[in-house]
Amino acid sequence: MTSRPPRRADARRNYERLLAAAETVLNAQGAGASLDDIAKVAGVGNATLYRHFPTRERLIEAVYDRRIRALCDATEKWAASGRPGEALVGWLREVVVHITESRVLGEAFMAAYQGPADAEPPQITAWHRSVHEAAAPLLAAAQEAGAVRPGLGVVELVALTTAVARAGTPEQAAGFLDLLLEGIVPR
Repeated sequence: MTSRPPRRADARRNYERLLAAAETVLNAQGAGASLDDIAKVAGVGNATLYRHFPTRERLIEAVYDRRIRALCDATEKWAASGRPGEALVGWLREVVVHITESRVLGEAFMAAYQGPADAEPPQITAWHRSVHEAAAPLLAAAQEAGAVRPGLGVVELVALTTAVARAGTPEQAAGFLDLLLEGIVPR
Protein backbone atom coordinates (compact mmCIF):
# COMPACT_ATOMS: atom_id res chain seq x y z
CA MET A 1 0.00 0.00 0.00
CA THR A 2 1.06 3.60 -0.35
CA SER A 3 3.15 5.57 2.08
CA ARG A 4 1.78 6.97 5.30
CA PRO A 5 0.64 10.60 5.65
CA PRO A 6 3.18 13.26 6.65
CA ARG A 7 4.15 13.63 10.31
CA ARG A 8 3.69 17.38 10.86
CA ALA A 9 0.18 18.15 12.07
CA ASP A 10 -0.57 20.85 9.48
CA ALA A 11 0.83 18.76 6.63
CA ARG A 12 -1.16 15.75 7.84
CA ARG A 13 -4.36 17.83 7.94
CA ASN A 14 -3.74 19.08 4.39
CA TYR A 15 -3.00 15.53 3.25
CA GLU A 16 -6.27 14.23 4.72
CA ARG A 17 -8.25 17.18 3.33
CA LEU A 18 -6.79 16.52 -0.11
CA LEU A 19 -7.74 12.85 0.05
CA ALA A 20 -11.31 13.64 1.12
CA ALA A 21 -11.65 16.34 -1.54
CA ALA A 22 -10.18 14.10 -4.24
CA GLU A 23 -12.65 11.34 -3.44
CA THR A 24 -15.57 13.76 -3.58
CA VAL A 25 -14.46 15.50 -6.79
CA LEU A 26 -13.46 12.28 -8.58
CA ASN A 27 -16.79 10.67 -7.72
CA ALA A 28 -18.63 13.74 -9.01
CA GLN A 29 -16.54 14.48 -12.11
CA GLY A 30 -14.93 11.15 -13.00
CA ALA A 31 -11.41 10.31 -14.08
CA GLY A 32 -10.91 13.64 -15.82
CA ALA A 33 -11.59 15.68 -12.70
CA SER A 34 -9.53 18.83 -12.43
CA LEU A 35 -6.70 18.75 -9.91
CA ASP A 36 -7.30 22.49 -9.45
CA ASP A 37 -10.87 21.70 -8.38
CA ILE A 38 -9.58 19.14 -5.90
CA ALA A 39 -7.17 21.66 -4.36
CA LYS A 40 -9.94 24.27 -4.20
CA VAL A 41 -12.39 21.89 -2.49
CA ALA A 42 -9.64 20.91 -0.02
CA GLY A 43 -9.00 24.58 0.73
CA VAL A 44 -5.32 24.41 -0.23
CA GLY A 45 -3.19 25.78 -3.04
CA ASN A 46 -2.04 23.80 -6.05
CA ALA A 47 1.52 23.76 -4.70
CA THR A 48 0.31 21.95 -1.57
CA LEU A 49 -1.50 19.39 -3.69
CA TYR A 50 1.58 18.73 -5.84
CA ARG A 51 3.89 18.62 -2.82
CA HIS A 52 1.86 15.73 -1.43
CA PHE A 53 0.87 14.15 -4.75
CA PRO A 54 3.20 14.95 -7.65
CA THR A 55 0.97 13.09 -10.14
CA ARG A 56 -2.72 12.39 -10.65
CA GLU A 57 -1.96 8.67 -10.36
CA ARG A 58 -0.35 9.10 -6.92
CA LEU A 59 -3.34 11.10 -5.64
CA ILE A 60 -5.89 8.58 -6.87
CA GLU A 61 -3.78 5.72 -5.54
CA ALA A 62 -3.66 7.34 -2.09
CA VAL A 63 -7.44 7.87 -2.05
CA TYR A 64 -8.10 4.27 -3.02
CA ASP A 65 -5.46 3.02 -0.61
CA ARG A 66 -7.20 4.83 2.25
CA ARG A 67 -10.48 3.14 1.33
CA ILE A 68 -8.82 -0.30 1.21
CA ARG A 69 -7.20 0.28 4.62
CA ALA A 70 -10.59 1.18 6.11
CA LEU A 71 -12.14 -1.96 4.60
CA CYS A 72 -9.37 -4.15 5.99
CA ASP A 73 -9.49 -2.45 9.40
CA ALA A 74 -13.24 -3.12 9.56
CA THR A 75 -12.55 -6.86 9.88
CA GLU A 76 -11.24 -6.28 13.41
CA LYS A 77 -14.47 -4.55 14.44
CA TRP A 78 -16.52 -7.40 13.02
CA ALA A 79 -14.33 -10.09 14.56
CA ALA A 80 -14.77 -8.50 17.99
CA SER A 81 -18.55 -9.01 17.76
CA GLY A 82 -18.19 -12.62 18.91
CA ARG A 83 -20.64 -13.93 16.28
CA PRO A 84 -18.46 -15.35 13.48
CA GLY A 85 -21.17 -15.95 10.88
CA GLU A 86 -22.75 -12.54 11.37
CA ALA A 87 -19.31 -10.94 11.43
CA LEU A 88 -18.38 -12.38 8.05
CA VAL A 89 -21.72 -11.43 6.49
CA GLY A 90 -21.53 -7.92 7.94
CA TRP A 91 -18.07 -7.41 6.55
CA LEU A 92 -19.08 -8.81 3.14
CA ARG A 93 -21.86 -6.22 3.06
CA GLU A 94 -19.18 -3.56 3.67
CA VAL A 95 -17.18 -5.01 0.78
CA VAL A 96 -20.19 -4.65 -1.52
CA VAL A 97 -20.72 -1.04 -0.42
CA HIS A 98 -17.00 -0.32 -0.87
CA ILE A 99 -17.02 -1.70 -4.41
CA THR A 100 -20.24 -0.01 -5.49
CA GLU A 101 -19.10 3.33 -4.05
CA SER A 102 -15.63 2.97 -5.60
CA ARG A 103 -16.61 2.34 -9.20
CA VAL A 104 -15.77 5.84 -10.43
CA LEU A 105 -12.64 5.96 -8.29
CA GLY A 106 -11.47 2.61 -9.70
CA GLU A 107 -12.04 3.86 -13.23
CA ALA A 108 -10.08 7.01 -12.41
CA PHE A 109 -7.22 4.94 -11.01
CA MET A 110 -7.04 2.78 -14.13
CA ALA A 111 -7.27 5.85 -16.39
CA ALA A 112 -4.32 7.44 -14.55
CA TYR A 113 -2.22 4.24 -14.53
CA GLN A 114 1.00 4.77 -16.48
CA GLY A 115 2.24 1.16 -16.60
CA PRO A 116 2.00 -1.48 -19.33
CA ALA A 117 -1.51 -1.90 -20.72
CA ASP A 118 -1.38 -5.69 -20.46
CA ALA A 119 -0.30 -5.77 -16.79
CA GLU A 120 -2.28 -5.29 -13.61
CA PRO A 121 -0.97 -2.36 -11.60
CA PRO A 122 1.16 -3.61 -8.68
CA GLN A 123 -0.98 -1.58 -6.28
CA ILE A 124 -4.01 -3.68 -7.19
CA THR A 125 -2.09 -6.87 -6.45
CA ALA A 126 -1.07 -5.45 -3.05
CA TRP A 127 -4.64 -4.33 -2.29
CA HIS A 128 -6.04 -7.77 -3.16
CA ARG A 129 -3.46 -9.41 -0.91
CA SER A 130 -4.36 -7.04 1.96
CA VAL A 131 -8.08 -7.74 1.59
CA HIS A 132 -7.49 -11.51 1.47
CA GLU A 133 -5.26 -11.40 4.55
CA ALA A 134 -7.84 -9.30 6.44
CA ALA A 135 -10.75 -11.55 5.43
CA ALA A 136 -9.05 -14.89 6.15
CA PRO A 137 -9.55 -14.85 9.95
CA LEU A 138 -13.23 -13.89 9.56
CA LEU A 139 -13.81 -16.71 7.10
CA ALA A 140 -11.92 -19.24 9.24
CA ALA A 141 -13.91 -18.30 12.35
CA ALA A 142 -17.22 -18.53 10.44
CA GLN A 143 -16.23 -21.94 9.08
CA GLU A 144 -15.19 -23.16 12.51
CA ALA A 145 -18.57 -22.05 13.86
CA GLY A 146 -20.33 -23.96 11.05
CA ALA A 147 -21.78 -20.75 9.60
CA VAL A 148 -20.07 -21.08 6.21
CA ARG A 149 -19.23 -24.04 3.98
CA PRO A 150 -15.92 -25.56 5.08
CA GLY A 151 -14.34 -25.84 1.62
CA LEU A 152 -14.73 -22.19 0.66
CA GLY A 153 -11.45 -20.30 0.28
CA VAL A 154 -10.90 -16.62 0.92
CA VAL A 155 -9.89 -15.93 -2.70
CA GLU A 156 -13.13 -17.51 -3.97
CA LEU A 157 -15.24 -15.70 -1.38
CA VAL A 158 -13.79 -12.29 -2.20
CA ALA A 159 -13.98 -12.96 -5.96
CA LEU A 160 -17.64 -13.97 -5.70
CA THR A 161 -18.48 -10.98 -3.54
CA THR A 162 -16.67 -8.66 -5.95
CA ALA A 163 -18.55 -10.13 -8.92
CA VAL A 164 -21.86 -9.67 -7.10
CA ALA A 165 -21.02 -6.05 -6.29
CA ARG A 166 -20.13 -5.30 -9.90
CA ALA A 167 -23.14 -7.04 -11.43
CA GLY A 168 -26.08 -4.85 -12.27
CA THR A 169 -26.61 -1.53 -10.57
CA PRO A 170 -25.33 -0.53 -7.12
CA GLU A 171 -28.93 -0.73 -5.90
CA GLN A 172 -29.13 -4.40 -6.94
CA ALA A 173 -25.87 -5.40 -5.24
CA ALA A 174 -27.33 -6.04 -1.76
CA GLY A 175 -29.96 -8.39 -3.20
CA PHE A 176 -27.35 -10.20 -5.24
CA LEU A 177 -25.24 -10.62 -2.11
CA ASP A 178 -28.20 -12.18 -0.31
CA LEU A 179 -28.47 -14.75 -3.11
CA LEU A 180 -24.75 -15.47 -2.91
CA LEU A 181 -24.91 -15.91 0.85
CA GLU A 182 -27.65 -18.53 0.48
CA GLY A 183 -25.17 -20.51 -1.61
CA ILE A 184 -22.27 -20.41 0.85
CA VAL A 185 -24.22 -21.26 4.01
CA PRO A 186 -24.13 -24.99 4.72
CA ARG A 187 -27.40 -26.86 4.45
